Amino acid sequence: MSAAAPALAKAQPHTLAMRLADPAATLAYVSLIFGLLLVLFPVSFPRVIIENWENARLTPIMILFTVSLNLGLYLSVAHQRSAKPGMLASACLGSVPVFLLAGLNLVLQATIAHTFSGNSPNASALVDEEILAHTYFAMIAAIFAPFLIIRMAQQLKKSDQ
Repeated sequence: MSAAAPALAKAQPHTLAMRLADPAATLAYVSLIFGLLLVLFPVSFPRVIIENWENARLTPIMILFTVSLNLGLYLSVAHQRSAKPGMLASACLGSVPVFLLAGLNLVLQATIAHTFSGNSPNASALVDEEILAHTYFAMIAAIFAPFLIIRMAQQLKKSDQ
């Protein structure tokens, strides 16, 4: 092989190493937008969320939103760092929000059943607040959890080598 051959070969991009700071700005923007929507539309925004939950559309919408946001964030970080996205990380970003949101939806169902089983005179208002809080916290968890798992897996991989 000649001396010029290695120079002509394309450099393989390195595997993307995620930091927990990468999704932090996205989480801040999602929190800011959610808060602004609550402040600007204090009646209609919660009503839209509650109606979507009652019609069983809230969880699929949240899954679509968080998976799209996570994959977009992951690919943009990979592009910025000129790194090759990993297949395992992509699978994690696609599956973890689905399982997490489905599990949290079951927790919400149990919480609502518990609220209605009590003798609270304003149980309906409490349920509306629980749905609103669940939507926010579940969305934040579904955005952050896959990146946390990826980061922990990367740390384990580094310690094994």
